[in-house]
Amino acid sequence: MAIAAARLSRLQLLRPALLGPRCALGVLACRRGFASRIDGYMAYYGKLKNQEGMLRDAARNEAYRAGFEAAVPRLKGATVMDIGTGSGILALLAAKYGAAKVYAIEGSPEIARVASRLARANGYVGVIEVVPKHLEEVTHEDIPKGSVDIIVSELFSHFLVGEVGLQVVTLAKERFLRPGGLILPEAAWLKLSPFEDPALGAELRSRHKFWQQQDFMGFDLTSVLPIAEEQQLKEMVLDIVDPDELLISPEEAPGEYLDLVAPDDPEVWRKIEFEVKFPSRKRDALIDGLCGWWDAIFSGDCMGDKPPVLSTAPGAPPTVWAQCRFLLDKPLRAAATDKLSAKCVLQTHKQRESYSARFELRNESTNKVARVGPIELSNVYARHFAKSNSFPIVDEGVAADGGTGGRRDPLRL
Repeated sequence: MAIAAARLSRLQLLRPALLGPRCALGVLACRRGFASRIDGYMAYYGKLKNQEGMLRDAARNEAYRAGFEAAVPRLKGATVMDIGTGSGILALLAAKYGAAKVYAIEGSPEIARVASRLARANGYVGVIEVVPKHLEEVTHEDIPKGSVDIIVSELFSHFLVGEVGLQVVTLAKERFLRPGGLILPEAAWLKLSPFEDPALGAELRSRHKFWQQQDFMGFDLTSVLPIAEEQQLKEMVLDIVDPDELLISPEEAPGEYLDLVAPDDPEVWRKIEFEVKFPSRKRDALIDGLCGWWDAIFSGDCMGDKPPVLSTAPGAPPTVWAQCRFLLDKPLRAAATDKLSAKCVLQTHKQRESYSARFELRNESTNKVARVGPIELSNVYARHFAKSNSFPIVDEGVAADGGTGGRRDPLRL
């Protein structure tokens, strides 16, 4: 728990970036009609306090710095495109490690102005050129087709894909990257591990004690309690997860490998579907949910045998992304040696600039199944930042388990 407490202290410094949108440009907005949501992104990322949250993320910054350092043989004299440059820190690093030209793409006019000022103040006039546009608005007059040697981006979100950043990188590759060019990072893993945490379900139920009131100004509110619980099940719980809480350690957790270089069409990322098989556990368990995280890998022909990795795993240095908890619709019992598998479907949400996630956890030894979702990855309950509710609630005599007497009942739809 001391480790978790230390990570929470560190993440408090990162809170502005964690709770806000994670994408710094209009992702295919012209094609999908997300204009109003894009405006929200631009306003959010135009504020320096929110940029500060990301710059305080030492693990994020160091992974990219190490990636640039390893790529020096390719960076010397190269033309680099930094997508969603924000404050311009990645563009500055690319220039520092030898890039001759850096196109820093930024859709927020306010923060584009900041990136320009920092580039000038640090002596990179003529090297870093800030392009204040969304990527899909950048023309070949702005940046010649096939003129970019290296594309770098940090458009990742909760469970990596939360705000459709992979599509943007593929679109940039299609339009601007020369044949044989480098993409940083080049690959990623989506990882999953089951967890047992009866307190989580009780805690989530207790968030709805307000709706258990039978005499609120003379009115009974309990009829809408099932709706509150249904909405809760559609939220992704963002949390700091102690690796000891997992039934399978981060090192042994299975996952799905994503090649960020190979796709030529952004539509490839519209739906991501995979299945994983879990190894045996050390003990029997009543599984409450799945923990998800991701690792981004700076691989490539210049990265050597141990490429830099940006990991958001439990136990890794804390990042703005923390970890995701996906709560099952009902607990699933599994003996230590039972065969467990999970199916995951991630699909772009038509009305929101995000993905919907569905999971199916199956005990193949007993043929029992539990499910998650659909959950919108942009619909986040930041559990580790939650504060006490100041609104009137049921009297304090109501049990913290929501009145279940400690039973392991699922949140019911």
